[in-house]
Amino acid sequence: MPDTESKKLFPHWAVPFSSYKDVMDFFRELEIACISGGRPSDGTVSFEAIARCLQDLGRPDRAYRSVHVTGTNGKTSVSRMTAALIQASGLKVGRFTSPHLGHFRERISVDGEPISEQELVDACNHLKSLMDWGGVEMSPFEFLTSAAFFAFRAAKVDYAVVEVGIGGRQDATNIIAPEVSIITNVDYDHMDVLGDSLEQIAAEKSGIIKPLTPVVCGPMADAPRELILSRAMQLSAPVLLIGREYETKEFVRAGYQGTCTLRVGDSTWEGITVDSPAAFMATNAAHALAAYDVLRRRGLVATLDGSALRHTLAQVRMPACCEVFPGRPTIVIDGAHNAPAAASLSSTVRSVREGRRTVLLVSLLREKEVEKIIRQLAGAGADRAIFTRHPDDRAVAPQDLAAIWRSYTPTTAEIVNDPTESFQRAVLAAEPLGFVVVTGSLELGGYCRPLAQAAVSQVEA
Repeated sequence: MPDTESKKLFPHWAVPFSSYKDVMDFFRELEIACISGGRPSDGTVSFEAIARCLQDLGRPDRAYRSVHVTGTNGKTSVSRMTAALIQASGLKVGRFTSPHLGHFRERISVDGEPISEQELVDACNHLKSLMDWGGVEMSPFEFLTSAAFFAFRAAKVDYAVVEVGIGGRQDATNIIAPEVSIITNVDYDHMDVLGDSLEQIAAEKSGIIKPLTPVVCGPMADAPRELILSRAMQLSAPVLLIGREYETKEFVRAGYQGTCTLRVGDSTWEGITVDSPAAFMATNAAHALAAYDVLRRRGLVATLDGSALRHTLAQVRMPACCEVFPGRPTIVIDGAHNAPAAASLSSTVRSVREGRRTVLLVSLLREKEVEKIIRQLAGAGADRAIFTRHPDDRAVAPQDLAAIWRSYTPTTAEIVNDPTESFQRAVLAAEPLGFVVVTGSLELGGYCRPLAQAAVSQVEA
């Protein structure tokens, strides 16, 4: 039974959740308890705790097959595409991703739809009883990961596509035994947790590689790639390397979408459409197709004909990932939150703006490499940048962002603290024929998506 101190930390001790609000309150209390105790609120306290928890639940993570996804960027997009391909083959698929954009339940979905409030309450109640009576301590992410695995078993999924939280080796999701692992890329991000060098970051991400389990490996510098290949060799894990076993080529922008050719092994698919003007989305599609093909060749999923495969990939939507809302002005939302992602976004903006007036709306979280991100965004060719603050308790002060911006470019910088007012100001500044690009964090992207949808609806009306 928990001690007195635990009772103080967790007011809901020994009381089942009765509502979705109870669950959300509990997660906030658990986060505060972790921070107060000097433990990471978004990381892993110990594998022993999550392993014990899952063992007591009858190992729900082993009730279905799984795919594990890590990488610096593109994890969620690749997870969405991989899940869609498996679902199109006639199977029921769970997907666990983070963070969310609109509401918390987005993190746990079945066949593309978030689980219901009651399903989340039920899953969390099973976990909470272990914490209350078994003395198991978990971080919020560990708790949610375990709840997701339980919810997937309850939904009787055939597969779960699981995205890591941070890194891989020490991530709570690394308890699973996947059929295939995907490492989308390796670049600088979360250095406070993963290490200062690409080799250290690659070592953490390569931790998801399991013995004899195929691994799809995306683009990266030579040193981290060699480390991953060495790790795979030690574990006798077959590697599908981009540019060798699979590739994307002939990417062409068509409006706010893109078309490309994908090759996996000896098979080639031409005319693949992705719902994004960003070239990196074609690479993400290649990762997903390579992973799907591993499962297909092992007889673990049905074969999709070319038409079904093209239709499936074309229909996958990527919220806040170079997501375009055509209107007056056109609004682009991209949650680029590290320097490599900001560089990719800047390249895309330069390609699609076609001389139209472009306004950046930016907020960055304090733990990010702020100066490097701003330097990349300054190269987008925007006519104006507006800096805001969201979420208020974690974001860098807008005036500090503006000061960094002015050190790299003479382009006008404005400060609008309120995120709604900043969005409205950006729309006004872009003018009807221009572009508004919302970026810097998924939190800001999630906040602005309803505003962008409302703006488009007004134009259509």
